[in-house]
Amino acid sequence: MWELYPDTLDYQYGRPGRRAVYTIEPVPDGLRFTLDADDADGKPMHHVYGGKLDGEDVSIPNTALTLSLEKLDESTIQSTLKKEARVLDRWTRTVQDGGSDMVITQHGFKPDGTPFQNSGIYRRVR
Repeated sequence: MWELYPDTLDYQYGRPGRRAVYTIEPVPDGLRFTLDADDADGKPMHHVYGGKLDGEDVSIPNTALTLSLEKLDESTIQSTLKKEARVLDRWTRTVQDGGSDMVITQHGFKPDGTPFQNSGIYRRVR
């Protein structure tokens, strides 16, 4: 379990929320990710997703979206969200400092197609 350290937020685009707890759990076929957070207006958010870390696109039910999960190295996991094979955004999660910190970086695109990166550091709490 990891908790956002809000003073580390570095956003190039959008408005960050100031509270987030991120959990990564092993499941039989990979990992499950759970995000409990507040958006920039304080509205609660809850997202659960996961699967195999094989880089394969998996359809998200009732949408035109796919999500792939991939282990890039011993410290980094990446998820890529696509619509009709076009990358919408990509998230990397890199564990640092002997396992006490995790940097989560969003690699996205503004409406005009310009790329951006948003990041924050999460501290291990369990």
